Amino acid sequence: MFSIETTGGRSIKARAIIIASGKRPKELGVPNEREFVGKGLSYCATCDAPLFGGKVVAVCGGGNSAIQSVIELSQVAAKVYIISRNPWKADAIVRDKADHLRNVEKRLGYEVLEIIGDSLIEGIRIREKTSGKEETLKVSGVFVEVGLNPNTDFAKGIANLNQYGEIEVNCQCETNVPGIFAAGDVTTVHEKQIVVAAGEGAKAALSAHEYLLKKPAFILAGQDTS
Repeated sequence: MFSIETTGGRSIKARAIIIASGKRPKELGVPNEREFVGKGLSYCATCDAPLFGGKVVAVCGGGNSAIQSVIELSQVAAKVYIISRNPWKADAIVRDKADHLRNVEKRLGYEVLEIIGDSLIEGIRIREKTSGKEETLKVSGVFVEVGLNPNTDFAKGIANLNQYGEIEVNCQCETNVPGIFAAGDVTTVHEKQIVVAAGEGAKAALSAHEYLLKKPAFILAGQDTS
């Protein structure tokens, strides 16, 4: 039997648990970042690209998600800056497509210092890592694509995590703890996509159901079924 304490002080008991807490975007960690969320700053180009039609935007990152965001934004934005601390790490086919976009301008080897604006984003201040030269780009939008962090702080010391903080599961969505299952982006499952997470959630539910069938169906008064 598991006992879960909510932030509101409620205690919930269960014979099986499915963890599906997902991931959250990594932040740049620069001044004004959180203040501009929804005011020009976004962590999802697929969601918000249409809002920046004909405008100048910047994408921060150098992996697959960042370069894919550049490709998506180039279809609607007037100009797209790509700011990356290091050379792109995206797959070759994605890099090649982005390299041929005429309205994309690279800033490789740069770090973001500050997001500038009043009520809305007006620019982004960056610095070249080698020379220390600073530059301010006038943009209306900033898309942060520097990775994701799994929401597993509460699971540390309970379920096994990999080096990235993801919950380790087998093909039945079972963790190392009998009765605890996990599904979706929070796990080590390959590919972080909605359709994959939905399928993994179904698998976890079926596995939990099978697990419970092997346990007493009812908890009798005074009987310990742990």
